[in-house]
Formats: sequence, structure tokens, C-alpha cells
Amino acid sequence: MTPLLRPVTEAEKRYQKAHIGTRNVVERLFGVWKRRFPVIAVGIRTQLNTTMTTIVATAVLYNILKEQGDEMPADEYAVDNDLLLEIDMNPVRQTGNLVRGQLIDLVFT
Repeated sequence: MTPLLRPVTEAEKRYQKAHIGTRNVVERLFGVWKRRFPVIAVGIRTQLNTTMTTIVATAVLYNILKEQGDEMPADEYAVDNDLLLEIDMNPVRQTGNLVRGQLIDLVFT
């Protein structure tokens, strides 16, 4: 989900506030996850079922490591940001705006 450009209604303003409050936490977690498992940062180029299995496996491994108090690896294993810029990203689909609007109407109204 993306934030609204100009929230107008009270429901849109509540959505915006909830979005901002959770987005920072989620982005911080994804940053840690990507440093821990570079395959997530670089991009997985496999069939959808294999990709989903890889994502779930890294999430399980992350939780196990966290429970055991394992430290993050040193920055020497960090992903090269220039490499990330070279990877093609999929464009956002316009149906996302429709789904976001439905979510606002159902949850925040």
C-alpha cells in the first residue's frame, strides 16, 4: 500500500496516520532482513513457488536467529547499493489504488 497524496476525508486521514506509523517499523525490519539475507535485497529470479518458499524460509531463519540472540553479520557482507540500482523493478500496478481505496472504505470509515 502507498500513502495518499492529499488525504481529504477523515477515513483517508486515519489511513494516512496508520500507514505512516507502521511503515517505518516495516521498512526498518526489511532493511535488517535484507542485510541478513542478501538474496532478498538483490532479488529472487525463480519461479513464483520457489520465490515464496525462499521468502518464508528466510523469515523462519531470521526468527530462529533472533530467538537465539544471534548478532547481525558485519558490514563487510553488505549489499552493494550500486548493484541494486541496476536491477529492473516491476512497475506498480494501478489496481493497487483500487485496493487501497477499498481498504480505506472498509477499515477506516
